[in-house]
Amino acid sequence: MTDFPTAVIWDLDGTLIDSAPDLATALNVLLRENERSALDTDTVRTMIGDGVAKLVERGFRATGSPASVDDMKILVDRFMRIYEVRATDETQLYDGALDALKCFQGAGIRQAICTNKPEAVSRQILDGLAIANFFDAVVGGDTTSRKKPDPLPLRDCLQALAANAADSIMIGDSAVDVATARSVNMQVGIVTHGYAREPVEKLGANFLIDDLSTVFANVTSDDWPKVATR
Repeated sequence: MTDFPTAVIWDLDGTLIDSAPDLATALNVLLRENERSALDTDTVRTMIGDGVAKLVERGFRATGSPASVDDMKILVDRFMRIYEVRATDETQLYDGALDALKCFQGAGIRQAICTNKPEAVSRQILDGLAIANFFDAVVGGDTTSRKKPDPLPLRDCLQALAANAADSIMIGDSAVDVATARSVNMQVGIVTHGYAREPVEKLGANFLIDDLSTVFANVTSDDWPKVATR
């Protein structure tokens, strides 16, 4: 690896943005429409990851019997219609995220999004939060034929950035992000504020990030990639 990364590939939900309130609202509308009880935001936060279908599946499983395979497509489509009109009502950037994006862009380090959220609504959120200009590529859960942790989405990002895995880093919040980065032999950092369903110290990341505003200084330091934020 070079002295500092030539590309940074970010996860979205739980990494750069806290989208749990809007996801919880949309899920609860869907649950109530189907005569299920609502879930609090903290509970929904533990269900986020692996794409929209998994969130809907987990929501129904937590409020009674699981949704049938035949019903799932209808439910996921309905969830997306509910969610798309409110995707940035309460969603916010995490503290330090904007500083980090500006620093990497200012240094000429290319950036991309690699998320399991559908591409269209991901771009909608980036536009709504006025950060779309920081990214040279956005790969969503439906952009390629497979989702993270399969390496295909990450490879698609690298190709779009004309970057090599060995000279790049991924920043995420979950075991899925670690597994995805490992599948292409890429360094990976994990934020400690995200939606991981297990202790972040056990995920096997190269480094942990307590404060996004410090990540640029850390990963461009002389002892990268050994440096960690904690």
